Amino acid sequence: MKKNKQAGIKNNAPKPEAISGKPTPAASGFGSFLSVEEKICLALMVCLLFFVVTVRLNFVSIPFERDEGAYSYYGKLLLHGKIPYKDFYEQKYPGIFYFYAFMIAVFGDTVEGMHKGFIFLNVATIILIFYAARNLFSPIAGIVSATTFAILSLTPFLSGFTVQSEHGVAFFTSLGLLFYSLYNTKGKWLYNFLMGVSFGCAFMVKTSGVFLVLWGGLILIINFFLDKKRSFKDLLAEIGVYSGGVFVFIIILFLIIFAKGSFQEMIFWAYEIPKKYVGKVPLEMGMKFFGYTKDAIVKDHEFFWIHSLLAVVLCLFKSIDYKKKLFGITLLFFSLCTIVPGFYFYGHYWIMTLPGLAMASGLTCYCIITVLQNGFKIKFKGLKYVYLSIFALFVFSHVSAYSEYYFDPNYDTILRAVYGNNPFPEAKEIANYIDKNSKPEDGIVVVGSEPELYFYTKKNSPSRHAYFSAIVDNVPEHHQWQREFVSDVEKAKPRYFIFFNHNLSLLVQPNTDTYVFDWMKVYIDSNYRIAGVVDMIDGQPSVYKWGASALSYRPVSKTLVYIFERRTDR
Repeated sequence: MKKNKQAGIKNNAPKPEAISGKPTPAASGFGSFLSVEEKICLALMVCLLFFVVTVRLNFVSIPFERDEGAYSYYGKLLLHGKIPYKDFYEQKYPGIFYFYAFMIAVFGDTVEGMHKGFIFLNVATIILIFYAARNLFSPIAGIVSATTFAILSLTPFLSGFTVQSEHGVAFFTSLGLLFYSLYNTKGKWLYNFLMGVSFGCAFMVKTSGVFLVLWGGLILIINFFLDKKRSFKDLLAEIGVYSGGVFVFIIILFLIIFAKGSFQEMIFWAYEIPKKYVGKVPLEMGMKFFGYTKDAIVKDHEFFWIHSLLAVVLCLFKSIDYKKKLFGITLLFFSLCTIVPGFYFYGHYWIMTLPGLAMASGLTCYCIITVLQNGFKIKFKGLKYVYLSIFALFVFSHVSAYSEYYFDPNYDTILRAVYGNNPFPEAKEIANYIDKNSKPEDGIVVVGSEPELYFYTKKNSPSRHAYFSAIVDNVPEHHQWQREFVSDVEKAKPRYFIFFNHNLSLLVQPNTDTYVFDWMKVYIDSNYRIAGVVDMIDGQPSVYKWGASALSYRPVSKTLVYIFERRTDR
């Protein structure tokens, strides 16, 4: 092997092998002659992508939940020249703002535009998964991995139909896995560097991505000890190149924030505040959250989860290469670690586990066929196609059983099933009313954690505290933030004042200041009149009353949304 002069790393990485242990005809590059297996798998990929695009187009107008609404709104503010952590904030590092700003710049600041953008993102992730698994295992394993990701990434209770930031983490993770597979087969330092860049991007989009960064370093160390031909100097060079890739994007973003003059504010919001949430949920309660979320996510998708996790058992067979065993098991473990911090186990957190789970599915495929061929001496050449056919039958059975969800989704039913009585469908209807009854220069303010309203209406929050829950959280600064919010609203004099009298939206924590609510009662009575009421009756469709009908309406439930309009005589 020749030594890579740029990084001092010996090119001793193994060449890709098919399940039979022989090199695949397409292993030398895209211009190579494609084998029958490769052609079949590429044809199946086209069918898979057509299915995914068709299904996701059916969700193109589904309303946002509050997190995706907030991130989209912050991305728009960034494009309008606002300064992160000063003009708006989030308990994340700045990668999330630039990621959403990019999506909005390319696909537009509408619900439909964002969903279409994430269709491209999801398709790209599936393709990356396919080629990563194909390079590491075989083309058959590649299509199995890609299909597993495609189906599981549509899981409703995992927020698969959303534009959540975790879809971005899954994309960058899959990109890192592809570069790892190329580095593993070709040994070029550039692929190692780009793997680091990819995992660094995942970390900047969502802090939990740090576990993928750690995995990238670990797998390089594992491979070093499994390859006896390299020196310790090679390992140091390898880790150095990888670390350089991880930190280059992080340093660039930090320098941008520093240049904008909000570096200290970033440390406060992205580091100091999240520290207060660690350990807030007891382990016992966290395990209950885990069990509830896991059951909801795995239900109706048992085959795909079992098939992926079966790789852990199959790795016990001696005929499986140690490098592949440790790759699959460690990736799966670190992927699952991404959902652990804080013990909240929210459904959308699980999206970050899917690239690891998909690669484990490809490993299961590889292990089963390898064990049958090498362990049980089955020489039938069509064995891999039999396996693929059985897998396809399970996929077809699943899609047929849940065809209504995939091809004729009811948005309100899905949002209620996934998010309970959260006012996400209601927020979209309220935005529609405001759009029809306001001018572009008319402002709004939302008391409730529904920043998606600002994105829907293309109107900015009068305060940097667009996510209301922050100013009713039990942190010392919340007293000051409430008074800042009040001052901002009084200066802006917004035309519409939307109040979510809803526990899940207000998210008021125990022992917090009531100043903002005391002020609101007086301020609304003095300056606003009722323009609309939304009565969220449990187990029934919400009742919407506008104008004169809202004045005389007598609510049935205690969960209400009030839309107030500023009086012109005050």
